[in-house]
Amino acid sequence: MMNNGKLIAFEGIDGAGTTTQARLAAEWLRGRGVDLVETCEPSGGPVGKLIRQALARKLPGRAGEHIEPELFALLFAADRLEHLNGTVAPALAEGKWVVSDRCYLSSFAYQSVGCDLDWVRDVNRYVRRADLILLLDLDPELACRRLASRTLGDELDVFETSDQMAAVRSSYTRVADVLRSEGERIVTIDGAAPLEAVAAEVQSRLSDLL
Repeated sequence: MMNNGKLIAFEGIDGAGTTTQARLAAEWLRGRGVDLVETCEPSGGPVGKLIRQALARKLPGRAGEHIEPELFALLFAADRLEHLNGTVAPALAEGKWVVSDRCYLSSFAYQSVGCDLDWVRDVNRYVRRADLILLLDLDPELACRRLASRTLGDELDVFETSDQMAAVRSSYTRVADVLRSEGERIVTIDGAAPLEAVAAEVQSRLSDLL
């Protein structure tokens, strides 16, 4: 079965289930003959590794320090371009689908809490847009409970607090509405639903692209 390459991205606040649902979607698509690549942002590249250190407050030379939102935005944009050129674009050129755990919408939602949205969008202007973004919406309090059980006492990253996630959730809603008005395909799914129900809704949306 041949398909034109498509970029599918999963989005939502931390704890919303993006990683799990991206994996399940990839398995489902493969079962229907789709040749695909699974990936994520931040990537596993050198800039992505710096981002993970910054999120954990372990950035070399600035361990334990607050990292400016503008710096986070630039790091994510740089990692995204590297990821696009090294992973996403080559796969799409071969006609493969790319299933990504997060994309540029994360930057627009997370970084615009502390930065100007137009500026964040501008530094990401060369990024390839997704064919479909599946936005898993979740109450921040439930997200925090999920994260607390998942981390088992490990320190949460700088965005994983209830107040921060509430702000980011609102930002996701606001930004998604803006992008939809510009023609982007963004589907909001209830991330609090049972895992199987979320997966079924995701599969229904993906079926429209097959």
